Amino acid sequence: MASTDWISKLPDSVLHHIMSFMKAKAAVRTCVLSKRWRHLWASLQHLHFDFTEFEGIQKLPWLEHVPKYRKFISRMLHERDNIDVHTFDIQNFSEFYDDDDDDERGGEWVTYAIHHKARVIHFDINLWSNLPQSIYTCTSLEELHVDMVDPAPIIYPASVSLPRLRSLDLTFVDHHFLKLVLLQCPALESLSLSDCNGIDLSGIPFQKLRKLNVSCCTMLSAAEELSLPSLESFMYVGSMRTLRVMGIESIPSLTYAYVFAEEYEDGDIVSFNNDNFNLLRALTNARKLELYAFEAAIRDLLKEELQNCPTFLNLAELYIYGCASCLSNMIARMLESSPYLQKLTICHDESYNHKVLNCERTIIKGALFKSMYIDTIAIEVSRHYNTVKPLIEELVVSERTKQIIQD
Repeated sequence: MASTDWISKLPDSVLHHIMSFMKAKAAVRTCVLSKRWRHLWASLQHLHFDFTEFEGIQKLPWLEHVPKYRKFISRMLHERDNIDVHTFDIQNFSEFYDDDDDDERGGEWVTYAIHHKARVIHFDINLWSNLPQSIYTCTSLEELHVDMVDPAPIIYPASVSLPRLRSLDLTFVDHHFLKLVLLQCPALESLSLSDCNGIDLSGIPFQKLRKLNVSCCTMLSAAEELSLPSLESFMYVGSMRTLRVMGIESIPSLTYAYVFAEEYEDGDIVSFNNDNFNLLRALTNARKLELYAFEAAIRDLLKEELQNCPTFLNLAELYIYGCASCLSNMIARMLESSPYLQKLTICHDESYNHKVLNCERTIIKGALFKSMYIDTIAIEVSRHYNTVKPLIEELVVSERTKQIIQD
């Protein structure tokens, strides 16, 4: 008895939803399944082009697949039905994208997406100098992610109007470009910036911004406090100097914060005593907090801030990364300032001497005795469990501590 093909009996809308999770080449290949599937790909509105789909063909060198990838994108856009595009996504192509022909072709691809009212545009190709100006006035655009591996010359837009843009992800842009764009994005809820130099976010009305990610950027000193009344998630990776000059004073709606700050520049820490910047004070409303404190100067700064830091009344989960012993005083102070903490995770850096680790563990233990709500302590260590075993044994302080985890 032949089995019934129930999937092919589903309506087009359901099949298109299933295919929206597929990469473009795989979606087109469904045309060979049956007559029912022959033309479905042509009306697909989610276009995910990924160079990795071509890498394994005939085991040829990567560069020999580039022309096939280019041709596939152009042909699919030419042969698909003349309907709107929801998502236009080009991935894993930036390192092979390096000539004038690619610039022109890439600009044509993005123009196609704009003319077909794309809501989401993602690409990782160096298109700044050939990016169509119409992308800055695309009224349908809700998400724009530009992820490049190298800086490229930028042609500033003559005008910007992005009334529906909710999510913006940019790399290698400067202060002037960023200001031009951000001032015309009234609905912006998510902003990610990577490898941007000399930028200043102050003076921009981030009334609806809920998520801010900043990675490896340098910033000008903020002329005024950075107002983030609706921000719920803040992630930062980079120099403490840059973090200091951002102008963040308080984040009232914050629920999650991730800070990996490093002393990249000489004198970063010395200059902190000359202003009123206080990192922990800005993060006191967080429900979940992840702090990376590998360098001694950063640890000393955080310890100093904790002396005058308000209570973390909302904090339920705390993650501390670094040498568990070197951070013992800081961890104890955080425990004392977090009366409703439920989970403590210590991610131990094994590059430090474990003999030092054992000598100050009772400081943390004493603070845990006072923590009324904590029920999970996680000790994360990549190898050599015995180096932290004494600390783990000390942290089993009462029946309230229900779980110790070793990864």
